[in-house]
Amino acid sequence: MGLLKLAGDAIRAAHTVEKIEYAPRDAASNDIIVYRHEIENFGKAARLQVAPNQVAIFVNDGETKVWAPGLHRMDDSKVSSSPFFQKILNVVSDGEPIYSTKIYFINLVTLMDMKFGTADMIPVRDPEFGIRVRVRAAGLFGAHINNDDIDGVEVLKFFNKVNGTRERFTKGDLEAYLRGKIQEFLANLLGEVIGEKRICTLDLASHYTEVSKALQERMTPEFDKFGIRIDNFSVVNIKLLDSDLDVINEAMVKRATTAIEAQGQAAAMTVESEALAAKRAREGYTYQQEAGFGVMKEAAGNTATMGSMMGLGVGFGMGGAMGGAMGQMANQTMGTMGAAPGGAAPAGGAAPAAAPEGKACPDCGTIVPPGAKFCPNCGRKSGEFCPKCGAELAPGAKFCPNCGEKLTKACPDCGTELAPGAKFCPNCGKKL
Repeated sequence: MGLLKLAGDAIRAAHTVEKIEYAPRDAASNDIIVYRHEIENFGKAARLQVAPNQVAIFVNDGETKVWAPGLHRMDDSKVSSSPFFQKILNVVSDGEPIYSTKIYFINLVTLMDMKFGTADMIPVRDPEFGIRVRVRAAGLFGAHINNDDIDGVEVLKFFNKVNGTRERFTKGDLEAYLRGKIQEFLANLLGEVIGEKRICTLDLASHYTEVSKALQERMTPEFDKFGIRIDNFSVVNIKLLDSDLDVINEAMVKRATTAIEAQGQAAAMTVESEALAAKRAREGYTYQQEAGFGVMKEAAGNTATMGSMMGLGVGFGMGGAMGGAMGQMANQTMGTMGAAPGGAAPAGGAAPAAAPEGKACPDCGTIVPPGAKFCPNCGRKSGEFCPKCGAELAPGAKFCPNCGEKLTKACPDCGTELAPGAKFCPNCGKKL
């Protein structure tokens, strides 16, 4: 037993420490994100010191336990070696437990101003011109190992999926890992953001903030799967391939030229329409009359077609409408031709035909009989007319401008002024 005790003393002296901690002492050690402690066997009197910006992970026989910041006693640990191995250690150490486990210290410090850039060109479709172009993106980002939930679940995601069994994992390793993931995500997300925001690729420089925010929102859940929290993400440059830039510029020039040509055509049509309207006003006919003349001329040259229209019942209405217009134009023309210079009677001593009663419709020229409220040809409302002489009245007139007839009457009961043709008083309701 004396020999076994000496062996136990040697093990305790070589493999036990009083305090377990990782305290970086220089710039190089500050850049270490994951550090595995070099000693694995600890006595129950040992203390575990976890700094405020750290967590510790115990790994033993496939089991893991996360230790939060603070000072912990080793015999509080629920992680122990296998019963068989622990029994041997208890024997050689004279009954004093020795804990054999791997301890990893995880640095939770936020890493700022890390750079990213896409190694390959990313194909995107310009939403304004529908042209597929290729771009490169570059920028800055910051990240940290996520322990916002405090219970260590997120830290274990990073430890199991990213670090694995590596004894050292540095800031450079993490930056390279994150850059690779960003390149992977950007290849899919950048085109989606540009398309959804409807940003022309030529205007991307003025939308960097908007694009950066959208990309960070898209990438955050992807990085959460690995226990990494993206603290900031800024796109500082998106560059198009020169040949694609030339294609976009050509498309812009073509669109501008087409717009100018369209404006010129619209202006020419406006001038032409104004000239035709002036011509009709000068010669005394309307667009409807001009269209009617064309239809009649075409029908005269195609009697079969006209007969077919008449057979269908269409020609009667058309002929009536055009007949009114033609009759009006004939009256105007004959009246002009029959009048001698200076207003003298036409040759042959025949007196000029009396002008038809009523007023000409301002739309189609058909004579509207006195008192009619609608044009018998085109249906235009003719306004109000004097009930005595049939003269057209101005809106709101109280006397006829032709015969002087008083147009308003008073209610015999209450004296309220009545509108022309009213059948009941609007004030007391008396029947008139």
